[in-house]
Amino acid sequence: MSVAVRQTPDWKQWEGDLAGGEFPLEHFLGNGERSAVFRTRLASGCAAIKLIPAAGVQAEELIERWTRAQALDNPHLIKIVRTGTWAKAGLSVAYVVMEYADENLGAVLRERALTADETLEMLHPVAEALLFLHRQGLAHGRLRPSNIFAVNDTLKLSSDSVSVGDAPADMRAVAATTVQVLTQHAAIFSKGGSETNQIGSLPRAFQEIVRNCSGQDGRVQWSAAYLERWLPSRPGGEQSSAPIPAQSARSVTQAPATRVSRSRARRPKLTYYAILFALMLVAVATVGSLLSHRTAGSTSAAPQPSSETPAPIASPATTLPKQRLSAAGKTSAPVHAAPSQPAIGSPEQIALQVLPDISERARGTIRGTVVIVIRATVNPSGDVTDASLQPTGSRYLGRMALEAVRKWRFAPGNSPQEWRVRFEITRTETKVFPQRSPER
Repeated sequence: MSVAVRQTPDWKQWEGDLAGGEFPLEHFLGNGERSAVFRTRLASGCAAIKLIPAAGVQAEELIERWTRAQALDNPHLIKIVRTGTWAKAGLSVAYVVMEYADENLGAVLRERALTADETLEMLHPVAEALLFLHRQGLAHGRLRPSNIFAVNDTLKLSSDSVSVGDAPADMRAVAATTVQVLTQHAAIFSKGGSETNQIGSLPRAFQEIVRNCSGQDGRVQWSAAYLERWLPSRPGGEQSSAPIPAQSARSVTQAPATRVSRSRARRPKLTYYAILFALMLVAVATVGSLLSHRTAGSTSAAPQPSSETPAPIASPATTLPKQRLSAAGKTSAPVHAAPSQPAIGSPEQIALQVLPDISERARGTIRGTVVIVIRATVNPSGDVTDASLQPTGSRYLGRMALEAVRKWRFAPGNSPQEWRVRFEITRTETKVFPQRSPER
């Protein structure tokens, strides 16, 4: 390696230069031990450019690695746009131009630790991205909070370090990152051992994640595939002392909404139903029909809709204000809730309904109507104990619908129930058609 490559430039002084004769170094964003990142500009808008002093074989290896990573297509990996080399004042550097991120998790942790809900939101896309890489024989190699970014409404991992590597090391990094985001203290897990005593202070569900991802105490280490399956399968955390509800992946800079706790769901307060009933009174058309049926008298039973054409529960005219009740009974971040209809989804059968939380940006990509079907198993207490997604062409919308149905609450019964929940999603609205399967 040449002496020039070992130099550490005064990166701030590089602002205003034109990297590779093409990419303006508009603003110095920060630097690591051997690299610097600047904001730059493409025809399509802002981007980030990373500079690393390198020459000869070292530069060639970097460019080869970045070029392989450029071909990766995953919604939770930062997209690489261009790579190249550049010489400035006798110093040779390799550069990689990437998608611009709003903020990284490391910056958030300098202000505060994440909550349990936010940590779970982070782990979902991290597990999905690692699973994508590991299935191709690749590894991230540098998973840490500073390499986890918020890009608009999506959480993404850096991709410039991706190479053929050690998948188990990535999972140990997941364990260390989980500890760090919850405590603001760095943790290190080496193969076969641990260099942190902070695990015992974590909520029990996260202790399980950390111990298994790190492979502690002779445990069989979890893979990314196992972690990805495990996360959504534990919405209530029955075996943990601190339940952690499943949520959609959003920016780590946004505080997630609190959910209705399982204990509260089992003992709904009268005020909740009073609010729901009052809102139903002001809904139009369909709900008005429901009320007229209920006040007509008890001498004639309401007709049962055909199982082939269930009546929709939600439409733009009948969607309730976007609110969710926390365990403390306060309103928090919005969620789509909808009133119910007689027979198939009457208030006596469905106590709480939630529509998929679809971002405006994602909704803008929909063409026509996307149909999502979820099958749900409900226990006698009214909790959704299992939900499965039928094959669909949109994995994102399917995941949003699946997470929504897991939050539904049904009226208690004498035996388990099976429900089929059909969503029809367009650019402007979401309709839901719940059907209870006949008892066998």
